[in-house]
Amino acid sequence: MATADVQAKQASDIIPSGQLVTFTLDGVEFGLDIDRVQEITPRTDITPVPGAPSFVLGVINLRGTIIPVLDSRLRFHLEAAKPTSKTRIIIMNLAGQGTGLQVDAVSEVVRLEDFTIRETPPLVAGVRSDYLAGMVTVGNRLITLIDLDKILDSSEFSQRERLLESNTATPAFGVGGMDNLEEQLAEELPYVTFALGKESFGINLQQVEEIIELPPVTKVPDAPNYVMGVICLRDQVLPLLDFIQLLRVEDSTDGRQRDMVILLNFGEAKLGIAVDGIQEIIRLREEEILPPPQTLSENETSKFEGVVVRPDRMVSIIKVLNIIRGDDQQKIAAMGTSLLSKKAEEVQVVSNDLPLVVFRLEAEAYGLRLHEVREIIMVGMITPVPRAPSFIDGVLNLRGEVMPVIDLRDRFGLERQKATNLSRIIITPIAGVFTGLVVDAVDEVKTVDQRKLEDPPRVASAGANTYIQKVARSEAGVIFILDLQHLLSDVENQQLESFQGKKRAES
Repeated sequence: MATADVQAKQASDIIPSGQLVTFTLDGVEFGLDIDRVQEITPRTDITPVPGAPSFVLGVINLRGTIIPVLDSRLRFHLEAAKPTSKTRIIIMNLAGQGTGLQVDAVSEVVRLEDFTIRETPPLVAGVRSDYLAGMVTVGNRLITLIDLDKILDSSEFSQRERLLESNTATPAFGVGGMDNLEEQLAEELPYVTFALGKESFGINLQQVEEIIELPPVTKVPDAPNYVMGVICLRDQVLPLLDFIQLLRVEDSTDGRQRDMVILLNFGEAKLGIAVDGIQEIIRLREEEILPPPQTLSENETSKFEGVVVRPDRMVSIIKVLNIIRGDDQQKIAAMGTSLLSKKAEEVQVVSNDLPLVVFRLEAEAYGLRLHEVREIIMVGMITPVPRAPSFIDGVLNLRGEVMPVIDLRDRFGLERQKATNLSRIIITPIAGVFTGLVVDAVDEVKTVDQRKLEDPPRVASAGANTYIQKVARSEAGVIFILDLQHLLSDVENQQLESFQGKKRAES
């Protein structure tokens, strides 16, 4: 076999996914197979562990899981450096254990086209070739591959178990039953979080009517400078605001422009705000929302409900109506043809609108009623559980609450696939148990007319006909509305409940 063929085979073995997460050390670009990366987080507080190897910074608590963190510089015998705002921790699965690798900065995710692997010189940026698996090209860039298995191939790391001694027992599934679920939901408020420039913000989901892709925008003469124009949606003309100007947020440097719109409903008034991208839907207890920073002026503080610290970022919860200047409110309202056309007593109380969380499996669009969705999160570490029912993929530790996870691709008879950066987990109650549903992507929150729902076809693609309750038609196509009551059989529902009960007993 030719040398090039051998090298190509080795490269495909090292990077089976064909995608790399790239990061920098001393300005040199290195890469890891994306399938080995669980998630990437900003540097957080790290607890030192006495007696640990010198290249082990300590441990972090990642949503209830204790993770040892290695300093890539010290592991690779480079000079130590102080963390910066760009420092990141890459969480990987090494030898069956979640492990963090601190790096100078994470660059991006790239796809390989040339799988030819090239030999590395004795030193790359001071890193010995012992830790390297070769070099690959991406366009004009030369990326050095890290051999993750060699990171563990050291007598120093035989002390790894000491790092995990402080790990507490895995939290139980919590107290099951619909009564407890309702109590938990009553104590929590839903928020949608989104990116705006270089920062993250959140809005109470109860004020959100819909989340859509940015439609055509018509400019409006003499409008405030933060008004992008008006948009037309279902025979309504709504003003569209650019909050990046109102909040004086620094724009992102990646060239990304506002491409999503959050439609807000304030009684009679409706408006849209343009954002850079939707991040997640979360539910928060009142005590989880911290007061705004004291460094803000009184005027600035009035614009924020508070801040929430997430594992990878800080989210500022905003009060939309307090952000719009008082003398502009009436002018903005007048831009909408139906905003002030009715008096409050004329507004119809009964609504036929049904808000849906729309997600995808392959090319098909599915919907869950908004009230059925507790949260939408990125796919994190799912832990397999021995002797669990076959329909349960594993368990997820969500802020100390452990819950079972079901892969909807498998449930619908589709071929399983690795999670991507678009994959999400939808948290929803099934048989009295908060359960995670893994989906390919979450598209939007969309409102449909309940009066126009249709019965499902006899045969639906993706093998999901059994679980479809109704069908909604939209401009973008068909949305299959799922019936959670029939997602699992009676036996499986009982297994889900007993599985939960078993975990509580063990705790």
